[in-house]
Amino acid sequence: MKNCEMLENELPDHIISCIFSKLALKDLVKTSALSKQWIHEWGLRMDLNFDLYTMFDYNTDQDLPQIVPLSQRFSLILLLENDSVTYLHLQNCLIDKPRYFSGLKNLRTLVLQQVFVKKTLLKTLCSNCNHLVDLTLDGCKITSKLVINNPSLLRLNIVNVGFYPRNLITIIASSLSSFEYSCLKEHVVHQMNIQAPMLSKFSFRGASFSKRIGLSGLTNVTTIKFDALLVDLSTNILPHLFSKCPQLEDVTLKNCLFTSSTQIFSSKLRQLIILDSVWVNNSPSEISIDALNLSSFEYTGYTTRIISFTAPMLSKVFWDTLERENRPHLFDPIASLPHIENLAMIVDTLQVKELAKVLVRFQNLRQLELHIEGACDPSMDYSWLLDIATASQHLQKLTLSIKNLYQEHSHMVGFKRQKSEYVGFSHNVLEYVEFCGCVCSINVIQLATHLLRSANSLKKMTFRSSDRVYLGGGRWTTFFNACGGHCWSGKNVYEMLKDEVNEQCQLIIL
Repeated sequence: MKNCEMLENELPDHIISCIFSKLALKDLVKTSALSKQWIHEWGLRMDLNFDLYTMFDYNTDQDLPQIVPLSQRFSLILLLENDSVTYLHLQNCLIDKPRYFSGLKNLRTLVLQQVFVKKTLLKTLCSNCNHLVDLTLDGCKITSKLVINNPSLLRLNIVNVGFYPRNLITIIASSLSSFEYSCLKEHVVHQMNIQAPMLSKFSFRGASFSKRIGLSGLTNVTTIKFDALLVDLSTNILPHLFSKCPQLEDVTLKNCLFTSSTQIFSSKLRQLIILDSVWVNNSPSEISIDALNLSSFEYTGYTTRIISFTAPMLSKVFWDTLERENRPHLFDPIASLPHIENLAMIVDTLQVKELAKVLVRFQNLRQLELHIEGACDPSMDYSWLLDIATASQHLQKLTLSIKNLYQEHSHMVGFKRQKSEYVGFSHNVLEYVEFCGCVCSINVIQLATHLLRSANSLKKMTFRSSDRVYLGGGRWTTFFNACGGHCWSGKNVYEMLKDEVNEQCQLIIL
């Protein structure tokens, strides 16, 4: 205590405050109690994060007990008349609300995680926090009807809701622009009454989307995402979605259920993403897309479907055929889109020959990204990519990534290769080429050689043993060179290609 008095007397207040700002919250509260002059220092923090660990040395991995001892409850009385806090995170604790509360006037972000949430608690917080813009209820136990009424609220997240009574949630938020809801249990979701005229982004994960939730509160939404719906989209959602939400521009359907042919008609839709969705039978149900302003389309699925497009503005496509059976006419939907400019695909090695026949008809490609995965074919020739580049004279960037397992050292670049010429290939626009993954085979090096010789505007060619692969819907994964043995050697690749590199081009090996 004597040392505390010396510190208090010798250092200016702003230096002491700076020191305190470096302390963890629990240590800060303890230190503040040593001096009357410091007693309010912890309350000057603008961000507060309370949980059972920071308050009581409690293991946060444990579930919140049904009956929390009084010593392990958090009382809002601690924040009474505290208006400096802008961020508050309460986790794994039972919140005791004082009868009269007038703090947190400047709070902007509130996160309640794994706590009991009652109507009275939210009413108190929403009425006091006049500047609240972000509210998150994560894994909370919602034990009563909720009314979230706050005119300043911009973003609302009610996520990871467990199995508890599904009472009505009423949202009255005139400025709300983004709302995310997710439920962990099947078939049981909250009823909702959404009164948010400015709402533009809506994300919903749950087994059912009934009339009790409805689309009536989503009139002005421009971005919507449905995930893990077990109700039939073909008959229950999509026939009404674009008429009830006429402003929709971005739609994502992930892990959803289709039972019959589906028609998507919208004049404003710009991006459509269909990921890992399921059909209940093996009939060739059709997805018909009529969207005059659609510019981007992404598709992954386990079953081949007939997809027809009326989308003259479509320029960017991601298509994953890897998990689907190798059926005839697999690439017919792609073949119907020769006007697209940006194409990214994930294909199996057995599908490459058929894909090459389709892509040589494309003339407007500016970016082409191919990820080839599957069993190794040591004899695979990659000269078909030169045919595609020849047809697409506007092509600016080419990316080839390969993920497969080779027999040890069967494809090492150290083996002497024969010089060969590809007659007729010349390209004046291609600037960037990337080879990723298992790209140290003789045939890939031969492809790189032709590009270095005849792509007259080439600025950079990159080899890397790993690759970050796009999986659709904003998801990415990273894989590393899976070649047998330790054949990857940047030095070997460089030795094979160094004589082909001119002064305007960089050869980068990572």
